[in-house]
Amino acid sequence: MEKKKRMIVCIISGLAIFLLAGLFLFQIRSIIMPFLLAILLAYILLPLVEFLVLHRFSMTGAILIVYLACSIMVFILVLYVFPGIFSELTQFAGEIPSYAQSFQNSLLEWQERYSRFNIPDSIRQIVDENILSIEARIVEVVRSSASIIIGLFSYTFSLLIMPILTYYFLKDHALITQKLISFLPPNKRSEILNLWFKINQVLRRFIYGHLTVAFLVGVLTMIGLKLIGVKFAVTLGFIAGLADIIPYFGPFIGAIPAVCLAYLQSKKLALYTIIVMVVVQQIESSVITPKIISDSVGLHPLTIIFVLLLGGFYFGIWGMLFSVPVTAVLRILINYLYQKAVGVKLD
Repeated sequence: MEKKKRMIVCIISGLAIFLLAGLFLFQIRSIIMPFLLAILLAYILLPLVEFLVLHRFSMTGAILIVYLACSIMVFILVLYVFPGIFSELTQFAGEIPSYAQSFQNSLLEWQERYSRFNIPDSIRQIVDENILSIEARIVEVVRSSASIIIGLFSYTFSLLIMPILTYYFLKDHALITQKLISFLPPNKRSEILNLWFKINQVLRRFIYGHLTVAFLVGVLTMIGLKLIGVKFAVTLGFIAGLADIIPYFGPFIGAIPAVCLAYLQSKKLALYTIIVMVVVQQIESSVITPKIISDSVGLHPLTIIFVLLLGGFYFGIWGMLFSVPVTAVLRILINYLYQKAVGVKLD
């Protein structure tokens, strides 16, 4: 009886500490955010640093080389890509009324062509109201995007301190790892490290593989759209690349804005845009993905589709982006717990 009471007290105390710690972290979220971002960045850059160290570079030298490469990439983005996106967003915001009018004209043309359906005035009014609503939402999204970009400047200190924090996480990662391992129970240490090794493999495969594929898809889409004369090719290529991170649904999501905007320019251009998007996705699926992503995250396609729909239903686009890696990690953890429960020897 006394043992049960102590257990209940321990559980309640643990929950209370957990809640208090969560509340404290939430209160200082603006302070810890640079640390969390630095940890994420260090996790992404660590394999590159370790690769250079294996090739007889010092740890500091390897980090500086990686930083130099990242700086060049950021410089290219700031100098060539971001100004193009900002310029296109500004131009797009100014052309929204003309696009809305073009859409209305297309709707009227369709109505005249299929006049035998005799669309009632009430339905026509509803359609017009929805068009105006869509126009207002698009303007709101563009303004919100601009506000977010401007708001990033308020985090200048965090952005400046993050590379410094990342440097120390990379430089001392061996010491930090050793310290964290020392907290693990000695009798469970090898099992937990083996489990983390599997999780780490899945996460790195997903991050590096999908980001590389998404980058190439974005570049190819931008080039293809520019060649056929679609407006806002840089922004549409960026959207297509970002959407391509989402398995299965990503190519379709990324193609919708490009096809819609091309259709508002001309029907012929919309057809060319569809051809470009299909060609890019064929190159991705038959050439790029097999070369870069040698293995999947270990999930059946039906499972991936289900978790994508589930993540999108509850958390929108962010749910679709993170549902696959989270599910892959959960699969490893559930498999581990199942093997422990049934007494199967862990591989």
